[in-house]
Amino acid sequence: MKKAQIFSLLLILCFSAFNGCGEEDRKEEEPRPAPGSAGHFYLMGLDTSDPHKKLEFYNKGLDAVTDKKDTSLVALLDGKVFAFLRLGEMDSVPFWIDSLITTARFQGDLFYEAKGYFRKSQIFRNNNPEEQFRNAFYSRNLYLKYGDTSMAGRRSLDMANAQLGLGDIVGSQETATEAIKYLDHTRDANYVSSAYNVLGLSYGTQRLFSEALKEYKQALRYAVDREDSISYLHNIALLHKDQQDYSEAIEIFEEILKSDEIDELSRLRYRENHAYTKWLQDSTTNAEAVLTEVMQKRLEINDHSGLIASYFHLSDYFRNINSGKAKYYAEKYYDKAIQLSYPTAQVDALKRLIPLTEGKTREAYIDRFLFLNDSLEEADTRLRFQFAKIRFDEEKKEQQIHLLKAENVTQHLQTEKMRTRNIISSLAALLILIISGTFFYNVRQRGKREKIKQIYLTESRISKRIHDELANDIYHVMSSIEPVAPAVVVDRLEDIYQRTRDFSRENSEIATGEEYLSGLLNMLSGAVPTGTRLIVRGENTINWRNLSRETKIVVYRVLQEMMVNMRKHSKAKLIALIFSTEEKCLKISYSDNGVGVDASILENGNGIKNLKERLKTIKGNAIFDTSGKGLKAELSVPLSS
Repeated sequence: MKKAQIFSLLLILCFSAFNGCGEEDRKEEEPRPAPGSAGHFYLMGLDTSDPHKKLEFYNKGLDAVTDKKDTSLVALLDGKVFAFLRLGEMDSVPFWIDSLITTARFQGDLFYEAKGYFRKSQIFRNNNPEEQFRNAFYSRNLYLKYGDTSMAGRRSLDMANAQLGLGDIVGSQETATEAIKYLDHTRDANYVSSAYNVLGLSYGTQRLFSEALKEYKQALRYAVDREDSISYLHNIALLHKDQQDYSEAIEIFEEILKSDEIDELSRLRYRENHAYTKWLQDSTTNAEAVLTEVMQKRLEINDHSGLIASYFHLSDYFRNINSGKAKYYAEKYYDKAIQLSYPTAQVDALKRLIPLTEGKTREAYIDRFLFLNDSLEEADTRLRFQFAKIRFDEEKKEQQIHLLKAENVTQHLQTEKMRTRNIISSLAALLILIISGTFFYNVRQRGKREKIKQIYLTESRISKRIHDELANDIYHVMSSIEPVAPAVVVDRLEDIYQRTRDFSRENSEIATGEEYLSGLLNMLSGAVPTGTRLIVRGENTINWRNLSRETKIVVYRVLQEMMVNMRKHSKAKLIALIFSTEEKCLKISYSDNGVGVDASILENGNGIKNLKERLKTIKGNAIFDTSGKGLKAELSVPLSS
């Protein structure tokens, strides 16, 4: 099977394999922004294909932005740049691209900052490959930081094309290889094929034909449309031509020219190269008609870069058969190269002109050739250095950033270490303070409990002695003198005896176990004078088991003291006691309808003083109110003391 047929088959297979790759991923429909908002105008701009309408909507969206942190802002700026590019209004583009980059950097949006540098690289693509490379390089690095290796690969491809256009062949190979590494070979197949094509062109420029052919075949393998496949086959044909394998090149050209899917410019290029290659194979072939026809078509459509090729081919064609025409087309070649600022083409044109001219004109051409040739070598060296410097400067900048980050991390770790040490020291000090505080609190509480206990034991001991000794002695005296003593004396002794028994009973031992409540209620009932009614409420809502022994004793004695004072001073006919709990406290509300208590008694009375002192021992308090009729008191005791 002929190689041309093989390439034709490859072309069909490549097109079939990637026929469905252009389908967009389906996305769930998201809620549209509110009408009149920046996001609303952005979506309206996306929905229209008219660049004038796009610009109108994006401008309205920018007017609707009220906060520089609004994420719609960068999208609107990018849309505006895109609309200007579509309209060809290049004078407006640089300002808005810089605004996009600055805003994205302010918002910390790596994606749109990268996109801004990509847009910037586009405007330099046709007139300043060095700046195209620089901005594509910045964009690539930002996409890598963002985590989008696919977009980073595309920008690497832009860099490789810029390097190839400026003659940095080795650098272009390195960058194209880097692009292939980053690109997704399924989703980015068209970019992968383009990167392999760049590698093929760079190897072909170095006359490494077998390496170039391998790369072109890879480009064909990943091509996603017929137009790209034909372009790569054309490059393969040129490769065979450069190796003087003219028959193979001609067969591929003829296969390509059978396709109907070729635009006018490409068809002119393929026809020209086909005719020129046939002439190279056989110098007797008349290629003038085709070469001249292609040149005329290019003049009609102002295909200036195509005219460079036409003048080159016609000058070469007439070199050995008509020196006048050869010189004419060489001059046209030279003039067009100057017009388009193609120094390499100028040097090539001068190579053709020098043998065809004489005298001072020839000397001027020689001087110009030497100057341009030296300039190209210097420019080539400078460009290679410049591309390397751009990479080096950026990598150095990244290293400095990483170094600064590392220093910050180290400093942060040291700060954290110091902070941890301080926290541990503070916690240790706090722990010591808590332990010390707990110890002293327990000692103090133990002292309070001991004090309550001693008071209770003293009262109980006095009560016992009064009952066992004093009361009994009074009773015996009263019994012995009763027959002879006057009745008033006997009654007086009887009163003293009863008071002694009451005092003994009031200071007797208190049961603090399960029978505490019943004992308390009995004490309260027994203390009420005849004719006085006692109402007790809420006593069963209190969990008495939660109260400490000391608290129970104090509550008992305090209520006992209240009842004693009531009996002495109040003359009440109705007494109410209400028990409740509130905010971890036992609340006891006392009220009666008696005559009340004089303020001086509340301030100076021993009974009230004793009551308050008892409550203090368990952090309780008492509030008395005599503003109305009778006496009111609010007693508060902590449930845990």
